[in-house]
Amino acid sequence: MQRVMTLLVAAVLLGLPLVAEAQTPSRPDDLRYCAMLSDLYLRYVGRPEWSGRTGVAPDVDGGVAVAKCREGDTSAAIPILERKLTDAGFTLPPRG
Repeated sequence: MQRVMTLLVAAVLLGLPLVAEAQTPSRPDDLRYCAMLSDLYLRYVGRPEWSGRTGVAPDVDGGVAVAKCREGDTSAAIPILERKLTDAGFTLPPRG
């Protein structure tokens, strides 16, 4: 029983940094940058009905990234939006 309790305490202590990192709020610079990327993505890449690409399935990854950006989860959203924009031939705006 003592060994199980020791292992449980060790697991909790090792997992705390991961939980703390996941709850770190986004910096204002990251929020602004993410909003710029989202705007560019929605305006030029993520709206097939606006670009004449009818019949094209919506890009779920891009939509999720925009939603994560709006929720403040910039660490998940920014890399996806940057990749979507560069894949579409855009030069990324300056960051910060």
